[in-house]
This record gives sequence, C-alpha cells and structure tokens, in this order.
Amino acid sequence: MANEGPSTGPMNLKQVALRLGVHYTTVYRWVRTHQLEADRTPTGWEVTPAQLDRFQRGRSGTGPGRTRRVDWAGRLRPALECGDEVAAWRVVEDALRSGVDPEACYLDVLAGALAGLDGGGDHVDSYLASAVALRLAARLGARFRRPGRTRGSVLVAAPEGEQHALSVAILADLVRLRGVRCVELGVDVPASVVAAAAASAGRLRLVALGVNRVESATRVTTTAEALRAVVPDVPLLVGGQGVRNAQVAAALGADHWAPDLRGALAVIDEVVAAPAPRRADPAVPVDG
Repeated sequence: MANEGPSTGPMNLKQVALRLGVHYTTVYRWVRTHQLEADRTPTGWEVTPAQLDRFQRGRSGTGPGRTRRVDWAGRLRPALECGDEVAAWRVVEDALRSGVDPEACYLDVLAGALAGLDGGGDHVDSYLASAVALRLAARLGARFRRPGRTRGSVLVAAPEGEQHALSVAILADLVRLRGVRCVELGVDVPASVVAAAAASAGRLRLVALGVNRVESATRVTTTAEALRAVVPDVPLLVGGQGVRNAQVAAALGADHWAPDLRGALAVIDEVVAAPAPRRADPAVPVDG
C-alpha cells in the first residue's frame, strides 16, 4: 500500500517510491520517460508535492489530463548544438519510451530540433547539429528496419549540386518503415546514375528527388529526361525548399510535388497503394 503521509517539501525519488509503495527504479523510470515531472539537483532528482499530485491525478484518470506534452525537439536541440551524440540519442530513446512513434521521432523531434536552430554567426552549431542528426537518423533506421516482403520499391536521391543529406536519409528510412524497399542513392547524384538505378530497380513505383537549392532546377530537368527514357511510366516526385510549388515542379518535369517530408510520404503512400502498372521485364539498361 502507498504511504499517504503528508509531505510539505520536495522529495527525492526514494521518498516518492516509499510514498507511492513502488520500487525506486520504477519512479526513476517514470522520471526518465517524463511521465513524472521532477527537477534535477546537484544530488539527484526532486519531486514537489504539486508535481506528485499531478502525476497521481493523471494516473487515476482525474484532473485536466493523463499526460503532459513534452517538447522533445526543445530537449534535443542543445545536445545537437554542442555535438553531443550520446546526450542526443538519450533524448531520442526517452521520447520513444514515452510513446512517441518512430515517424514522429524523425519528423517532429529530429527535424523539429534542427528547424529551431539559430543559423547566425559562424554556423558552427548548425554544422555540429547536422552531423549528429545524420548519425541519429542512421541509428533510428537500423532499429526500425522491417524485414520480410516489400510493397515494391521507391528510389530516393538528390540531384547534382545538392548536399543536404539528412532529408534524403530521413525520407528513405520512413519509406522502409512502410514496408517499401528503398533505393537510397544519397546526394549529388548525376542524372545518368539515377536513371541506371531506376532501370535496374525491381518493382519500382516512384522516384523521389530532394531539392533544397533553386540552382539545382536544371539538374532536375536533366534527371527527369533521363528517367523518361528508361522508365517512362514511373512517376517522379520533387520536393524541398528549392521547389516552391506544384507549378514549378511540373515545369521541371515532375509528376508530383511535396512541400515537406510529410507531404512526400503522403504522395508515396498514395502511389504505392495504387495498382502497379505492367512493365516490360527486364528493364532497358543505361550506360553509366
């Protein structure tokens, strides 16, 4: 039975455990997964009576809500800015344990933390953050990769001149989470390489190009023309900051446009769910 004795000041986790009638490690887990609010002190964690009362009311289903919203992106941002991969991964793991699904970890936590960075000054923090974020994306992808049969394949790349690898990596991982094979070519990919990969990919449903620089527009057109020569019935999706709207995307030769990663995933879901067109097999090879 929980000890219901009064408490007028902050309690350490052992005192909270005694009050609730649970083990210390249980209380520590609640704190680490942000179910129980607590304040960090030089000697450990402290929980105020008000924080404990909110936790108990939430667990009993009374009061204004069962859980509090955690700004995971805000928690992650300082670790990214200082290049601390260990601390950054700890935040991601805490978010996952608290119930944040993998897709939200990519789009809301990781991408959200990067979106809130201050790009002023010498940009050192931004470079550190991008490098750590790319490694976090790789760790997330390795953890949630799905085995078994796939629902076709999607090719993801960025054309020549593009160096923003993180968005390509995130989109590729989220494609794999959907049970779709991803042909991930990375960034700065020549049109001939994209076309060759598309021609040899099995059950290719869509090609997605990420474009963050307006200067890359001509490379998109070249890539679209190379794709039409070998896989004319495979749709091309273009998105990113370098393509402002659907009209620009169409002018570049794309069939679909997405303003962001979520929009790209919506297009991919729609294309993959549709019946696959019949194609001649094997595909026509392309000289490298």
